[in-house]
Amino acid sequence: MKVACLQFNQIIGEVERNQNFASKLLEKYQPGDIDILVLSEMAFTGYVFKDKDHIKPYLEDSETGTSVQWAKDQAIRLRAFVVVGYPQIVKGNPDRYYNSICFIDPYGKLIETYQKSHLFSTDESWAEEGPGFKSINVPNLGKIGLGICMDINPYQFKASFKDFEFANYHFRQQTDIILCSMAWLQSSCDESQPHDNDEPSHSTIDYWCSRLLPYFTDSEEYYNVFPQNSEPKRNVLFVACNRTGTENGSCFAGSSSVIILSPKRPIILRSLKSKEEAVMVVDVPSL
Repeated sequence: MKVACLQFNQIIGEVERNQNFASKLLEKYQPGDIDILVLSEMAFTGYVFKDKDHIKPYLEDSETGTSVQWAKDQAIRLRAFVVVGYPQIVKGNPDRYYNSICFIDPYGKLIETYQKSHLFSTDESWAEEGPGFKSINVPNLGKIGLGICMDINPYQFKASFKDFEFANYHFRQQTDIILCSMAWLQSSCDESQPHDNDEPSHSTIDYWCSRLLPYFTDSEEYYNVFPQNSEPKRNVLFVACNRTGTENGSCFAGSSSVIILSPKRPIILRSLKSKEEAVMVVDVPSL
């Protein structure tokens, strides 16, 4: 299975430019080159909006919005499953906005709309909480879990760090593949570093893995937190597609990664650099 992350630096509010840039990065790929394509959270609109009025011109519905249509077009062209993040407005309830992702099948049909459950402070200025985590059966893929950035963190940073709400949900659901769209921030914002010295943010990747501890059933860390558990041992695929660049004072960590969650430890198959704008295609071995 070939899994791809498309990581780039969106310009806030320039939807057409961002879509054209992403399409350009993908143009060399043909059917058979990619099986699953994941883009970042709010991939074409940008992320750092101040309030409902600020984001209102960029809201989309779940079937015909410009981000969803782009995803459908690329899914048909590549014969691939596609995940893209966007700000959603609900038909028939125009005052409810969500930070959402669409999950499209290779024939351009919408499989699922997932709405972010754990909101970051930036989201809280305009978005409603989604109804909860989701794991869905998809023919030829297995059980697919969808997530958006802050979902892997403790709820509002108020829940216990050891609750692992997202990871435990998907562990119990026996999810096979977890696809996460991210707009994950750097811990520090240093744009003076030249791109020649760029590398993945290992602290970011390590943190993502730490939030998935329930999967590492044979690890010492697991038994320190869950000493009484004896859980089944299985490999799960975790895909995190982040964005890069800066926006309204926020710096994003890039470092999109494809990771096998094995019982002993995370196996990082490949990661992009922090500032890299590229399509990363990873040939994933059988789980």
